Order: sequence, then structure tokens, then C-alpha cells
Amino acid sequence: MIIALLPWIIISSTALLVMLLTAIKRDHLYISCITSLGLFIALLTQTAQISLSESMIYENNLISINNTTALLSALLILLALVLSSLLYPWLKKLHEPSEEYYLLFLFATQGALVVAASSHFGSFFLGLELMSLSLVAMVAYVDKSSKALEAGIKYFVLSALASAFMLMAIAIIYLYSGTLAFSEILIQMSSSQLAVASDNNIVLSAAIVLLLVGVAFKLSLAPCHLWVADLFEGAPLASAAFLATLAKAAIFILLIKLFESTHWHQLNAVVSIVSMIAAASMLIGNLLALLQKNILRLLAYSSIAHFGYLLLAILAIAPSTPLSEQYSLSTEAAIFYLIAYLVTVLSIFAILMLLADSRQLQNFQISSFKGLFWHNPAAAIVLALLLLSLAGIPLTIGFVGKFYLTLVAVNSQLWWLLSVLIVSSIIGLFYYLRIILCLLEKTQPLPNTKPATVLNITILALISLAVIGLGVFPGQLALLIQRIVIS
Repeated sequence: MIIALLPWIIISSTALLVMLLTAIKRDHLYISCITSLGLFIALLTQTAQISLSESMIYENNLISINNTTALLSALLILLALVLSSLLYPWLKKLHEPSEEYYLLFLFATQGALVVAASSHFGSFFLGLELMSLSLVAMVAYVDKSSKALEAGIKYFVLSALASAFMLMAIAIIYLYSGTLAFSEILIQMSSSQLAVASDNNIVLSAAIVLLLVGVAFKLSLAPCHLWVADLFEGAPLASAAFLATLAKAAIFILLIKLFESTHWHQLNAVVSIVSMIAAASMLIGNLLALLQKNILRLLAYSSIAHFGYLLLAILAIAPSTPLSEQYSLSTEAAIFYLIAYLVTVLSIFAILMLLADSRQLQNFQISSFKGLFWHNPAAAIVLALLLLSLAGIPLTIGFVGKFYLTLVAVNSQLWWLLSVLIVSSIIGLFYYLRIILCLLEKTQPLPNTKPATVLNITILALISLAVIGLGVFPGQLALLIQRIVIS
């Protein structure tokens, strides 16, 4: 038990140590190093737990950690480690008290891990609230920014509303099944029961719909997406990066687990609602992104579309045949595309943080990127590469992810959703190319810019290697995911 929970213990201990050291003596660099070291050790222990010979690593009434959960938890910790390594120069530039931010960052990471490993609605809700409340403080952290305060209040109110929907759904599910454990709910939702429930049990369908509404708020899926652009624009850059990657990924990982372990596909009303949410998210996200002049707002609306794409893989998961080829392919596609999206988006935020730190980006208007190629070629080339990956252009990891989704849609005969995916991807190509054209446009030299440091160039090189390497040679990652899913 202790070994299985060791990554959680390490992160919690790191948070406690940061709290004590902050109370004794403030030292930003020291706290930053301790945070990164704690996350690095947690990553090593989490990765060491992945075993292809045993499917279940640890399980009790509240959490279950199998190989898939361990892999995705390791991904979450890796993202947190990369983001924490970028915090020091960014926070130093803000001239704000910085130590508390690391504490909130660790608490939010711990909450995300709990959500991803939950096997009980009780542990899920506790992890969700730990992550959400920490994020509220992270979003409103810059006290001199009215936009940050506004974004924090919006996130607090809407997060509370989403939690209320989820609590209502959990209460109805408990009324139906008499339990909050996912495995026991699965027993209650047997195929024979759902054959009747699909036509008559409106209450169960309503509970799942309420749960989906709460999840749609957390993932900013249409039509529960109106808050996300204001939040991305107003929140501090690191907080927006956490929200776009770790927070959304944790919820989606749990969604995969829930949809794998229940016979929800036999509830026709729920399938129709999820399909409509997926289609609306793909179209609305890309259409609204076309209208944006701020890159953070563009990324916010783009994230709506990408999680709409991911819902397509969710719709193809068939839990009634857990060892079937279609089951493993759908889950593999969802995980691969999730990894591709997270790596790409976090890399874009990393570049934005580096550019903001070097004073080469005074604001996040798309027009401020004009001529970046002529002032900072390395950053411009890598940023263009990442945008092409989000667009799904060949030789990038994003293309491989979309190929997986297309294959899953064809195998599952989700023809109309596949059509929406193709149309929305074409729409998305326009606004990604618009930014790339801005990068190549010639302008006057930028005043007071710092030259690129060795650290910045190293980070940009690693990002390029990851995006192109996994795009040209995706086989090893795909094989690892496949072996873990079917183990």
C-alpha cells in the first residue's frame, strides 16, 4: 500500500516542507528547487510502479491504480514538473510574494492525482475540490491585477455550480444503486437492468446527464464553455497553463475510467447527449477561435474543440467486451491524443512564458507576434511547429493523434461525428496558419529585448524533439499505451 501511494506521500510531504520553510524564512529559489525535486522523485516512483505483468497495482474502496492510471498519473506529474521548472523566472518577474504559489501548485497537483485514481465518488469529489480551490487561489494570485481577481471570482462561482450539479448526480446515483463505489455501481448497472432502464429509468439517465453537465463545466465543453476565454486571458500565465493541462487531464482520465466500467452506452438518451456535446464543442470551439485577436483566448476556445475530439474516442469505448480490439483501440486513441494535446499546449505556454520573461512579448495579442521569426527565430520556429501539431499536420504528434481518432470513428461507424471532426479541423487550420503568418511578417526590431539564453534554447530544442520525434516515430509510445491498456 505504502509503495503504491508513495508518489502522493512525496508530493504531500513536499507541500508540507514548503509550508514550514516559508513560515521560517522566505527564499524563492530554495522553495522552487525543493518543489521541482519533490516532483522529480514522485515521477520516478510513479514510473517505477508501471508493470506490464500485472494489471492492478493497488485497489481499495476509494482508489484504484492500474497500469493505465499509473501511466497517466506519471504524465500528470511530468507536466507539473515541467511547469514548476518554468515558475521561478516567471514569478520573479512579477515582483510578488512567490512561495505560497508553489504550495498551491503542489496542492492542486495532488488533487489532480486523486481525481485520476478515484474509484469512489467520495474520493473523486475530495480530490476535485482540493484541485479546484487551489486553482481559485492560483488564478487570483496576482493581487495588483483586476483581471486576475475577476477571473478568480468567475472560476470560483462556476466551479461551485459545476460541483453542485455533480453532487446532485452523485446523490441520485446513490439512490439508484445504494453505493458510491464505481465497481459496485457497475454491478447494479448490469446489462439486464439497463435493458429495462434504457426505456423506463428516466432518473438514472437524468443522473448521468447531471454528471455530464458538471464534467462539461470542468472541461469547458459546449454549451458550458462561456467562462473559459475570460479565465485564460485574466489568469496568471502559469495558472492558465495548469488549468489547460493538468486540471482538464485529470477530469478526462476519470471520464475514461467511468465510461470503461459502466454500461452507459445502453442509455440511448445519454449517448445522444454526449454525441451532441462532442459535435457542438468541435464546431463552436473552432468557430469562436477564428474570431479571436488574443492568443490566450484563442487557446481557450481551441481547447474546447480538442476535448470535443476526445469525446469521440469516449463514444467508441465498448465496456461490454473489455478485451475486444475496438475497446483497446478506442482507449488507446483517447490516451494518445490526450498526451499529444497536453505536450503541445504546455509547450506553447512554456514559449509564452519565456517570451514574456525576455520582454519580446508585451501582451498576448496576436498582432504582437508579428515578425517574431526575425527577432527570435528559434522561438518562432518551435511555436509554428506546435501550432501545426494542434492543427494535425503530418510529421507531428498531433497528426498521429487525429489519425487514431479517425480510425476509431471509422471502426465504430460514427460517420456524422467524423464529418464534424474533418470540417472543424479544416476550420482550425485557418486560425493556426494566421498566427504562423504573423510570425513571418517583417517588422521593426523590438526595443529592450534580452537575447535568448542557453536554458531557453535547450527548452525549445527539447520541445521540438518531443513533437517531431513522437510524430515521425510514434510506434514506441503507441506500443507502450497498447500494452498497458490490454494488460
